[in-house]
Amino acid sequence: MKYLTAMLCLIILINETNAQSGLPVKKISIFKNNTAMIIKEGAAPVRSGKVSIPVPSHAIYGTYFLGTGKDNPVKNLSIKNDTVKKQEKAIEVWQLVAGNIGKKVTISFSPAQQIDKAISGKILDYNQQSNMLRIQQDNGKITAINAATLYMAEFAEEESRTYMADSIQRSLILSAQNGADNMTLQEVYLQSGINWIPSYFMILKGDKTAHLEMKATIENFADPISNAETELIVGAPQMTYSGKPDPMTYDYQTLDGAADASQQGYAMSNAMQARGNFAFAAAAAPAYDKSFATEGEKTDDMYIYKIGKVTLDRNSKGIYPIFGGTIEYKDKYKGTIPDKSNYFYNHAPDADETPIDVYHSLEVKNSNGVPLTTAPVTIINDKDQFVAQDQIKYTPAGGSCDIRLSKAIDIIMKNTEDELTRTDNARKVGKVNYSLTKLKGTVTLENYQDKEVTVYVTKEMSGDVTAASDAGKIIKPKGRATINPYTQIKWEVKLSPNEKKSLSYEYDVLFTP
Repeated sequence: MKYLTAMLCLIILINETNAQSGLPVKKISIFKNNTAMIIKEGAAPVRSGKVSIPVPSHAIYGTYFLGTGKDNPVKNLSIKNDTVKKQEKAIEVWQLVAGNIGKKVTISFSPAQQIDKAISGKILDYNQQSNMLRIQQDNGKITAINAATLYMAEFAEEESRTYMADSIQRSLILSAQNGADNMTLQEVYLQSGINWIPSYFMILKGDKTAHLEMKATIENFADPISNAETELIVGAPQMTYSGKPDPMTYDYQTLDGAADASQQGYAMSNAMQARGNFAFAAAAAPAYDKSFATEGEKTDDMYIYKIGKVTLDRNSKGIYPIFGGTIEYKDKYKGTIPDKSNYFYNHAPDADETPIDVYHSLEVKNSNGVPLTTAPVTIINDKDQFVAQDQIKYTPAGGSCDIRLSKAIDIIMKNTEDELTRTDNARKVGKVNYSLTKLKGTVTLENYQDKEVTVYVTKEMSGDVTAASDAGKIIKPKGRATINPYTQIKWEVKLSPNEKKSLSYEYDVLFTP
């Protein structure tokens, strides 16, 4: 196909016939940042050598392209504004009157002198541009009034509750090179207003296995989707102009067409706000102990779920099960101890026995064969009791992730530090003399559970660690050099039921007296 960008001829406004209905959506690929790629394909009728199709109202800057069959290329494109009639629900008195042309009515209105009047007759017509309403009274006289002054209407028969409102529609006019009756077209573009939000549900089946399900909520606040092949994208492709509309979608001059658009983040689902008009679609809930899967494939840095044909009206939502299956997990208890003494600034050790929170987590092995995308997860146990609600972060197939459950109230961890020695003028850096102190710390762990647990302990400090008991791993992250390096000690400690264990460490700190 020969592709043309409609952006090159966006401001040619001509007065043609009303725009025709758009091409059917063949495929839609939905991302998690309120963006979707739309592919439309079909045959459009040629009238007087021209084809008219609607301009996408939510197209993203620079993404709209139009393809035509090689046997009938497009000579040129232009864009125009059309005023079209659209059926709307009447919520004002004038709208109710405008929707009942030809029927008898008695209306009450307040003219400029603020004197209420009432007339009866048949509604002849209504002009939305001028707001003029014409009524033929019972005596044959025709009266024109400003519909904005209406405040009451009484009908002699059952009235229609809708009216035909004027709506502005931008149309793309194609001039065909050959005089065929129809032209085969394909539209490809990115658009805003469509989003998908993943979420997980986990049931703990025992000490090592769980059932994990994922569902997807699709939000459609753009154009209606009808029986279109739909894909859900896991990944964060570069979208430099995702927050900027294409010039073809508006009727004013582009002054900053090359300006960078504001970027939208990729945190979790990026559209977790609550909205109205909620409609469930094809949300058949699978059994919690059965496995199921949605067809998918990996392509480059993205994974694509193919959920089949989807129909969603504008301003509605649909929920679709994606996969479910058994996964393995193990309990994990983690606690991080900060630099409680901060000796460089405080010049004294913190000898108090400080309690430190230990958190119970699950280390989940992703054995589903598909990546886990970032999303909230709700966890219950096999007694249908709530356990936790946390977040699963992106995890590739075969990888592992941690899910935090709660504070471990029956595992106690405390930390205290004491000063062992101090040496004055131990080191001179430039013109500054530093003293050196050697500190010793103790970490005590107690397990009050009736089962063995493994606790992962991280101790942080600003200083040079010289010793760590119990095979503690000393880590000095690379970075900007300081007089006292930021250092971590990591332990993996197994505790039997009701066991208490102490860990020790020593480190040096340089300071100015």
